Amino acid sequence: MDDTTDFDPSNCTLPDIRKTVIYQDKDLLLLYFISFVIISVMILFGNGIVLWAFATNKKLRTRKYILIFSLCITDVTTGCLMPIQIFGRPSVVDGMSVALIQISIFTNLAIAVERFYILVVRAKTPGGGATSKQLIIFCVLMWICTISFILPFTAYPYYYILLLYTFAPFSVIVAMISLICLYIAIFYSMRKMDKKRQKKLGGKGDFKRTHLVVRAYAVIVVVFGVCWLPWCFEAIRICVKYYFASRHCFFASKLACFFLNFGLMNSALNPFIYWRKLPDFHHAISNLPLISFLRRKCCSMTKTESNTMRSNTDGVAAYDGPTVELE
Repeated sequence: MDDTTDFDPSNCTLPDIRKTVIYQDKDLLLLYFISFVIISVMILFGNGIVLWAFATNKKLRTRKYILIFSLCITDVTTGCLMPIQIFGRPSVVDGMSVALIQISIFTNLAIAVERFYILVVRAKTPGGGATSKQLIIFCVLMWICTISFILPFTAYPYYYILLLYTFAPFSVIVAMISLICLYIAIFYSMRKMDKKRQKKLGGKGDFKRTHLVVRAYAVIVVVFGVCWLPWCFEAIRICVKYYFASRHCFFASKLACFFLNFGLMNSALNPFIYWRKLPDFHHAISNLPLISFLRRKCCSMTKTESNTMRSNTDGVAAYDGPTVELE
């Protein structure tokens, strides 16, 4: 911990895992590295599969999935750069990684806004939404603006660390609150439409459509919150204790390190959510050669185990008493 008597921000350096308390405990450090590598591999594999599906399925290359494609690109790039940031020396890569995490968060929010416009606003006042070209331009501008805002801070490490522990967590919290509000509005709008449809059908309709949509959106919100909020609260606590109360250079608690890994799980779980909750993605991913091969292997192994169990029970007589093998 730094001496704050004659604190000089110019003496600070960019965040470095070697200067954290976790680096002093070799067993804990090993656990941290193993968990980080596993999460990075999950991010690259899962989002790589989704990008493969985009490349091979024309149905996914439509306007409504442009934001999800941008999110996959962001998550894949994050999975590539985060190991360099953690294992390498402090560099501009730190700023790129933080910028990519912010882009991922903003893209999740943009998806919610776009769904809100399509399902709520346009449902009341039919008209054209954003075109494919406009969405692509939006994604490019979001990348450029976010990176241009964050990267210059890497030249001033102390202020970069303040940005990391203030802007980053508060942006997640604001995004979380916005996601909840938007999806609640979507739920009530769709529920209202279902009630009107049920009334026209003489009360014979149900709310299956609403339930499916709410379930899908609830998963997105819950996973986002569970993954990122723990790190946000810990980052704010560190900022208040070590930067506002007394000025220090970089400090990261053990919880902050592991909670950041947990936050990255959001990028690893997003592809699974697409596969489970979006029919177009489920069909496209399930039909990929690799996934089809793995499914056939699993089915054949299950069938083999089932046949083995059946053959083992062929010579067994079942009755209410003890099991007896027939000779």
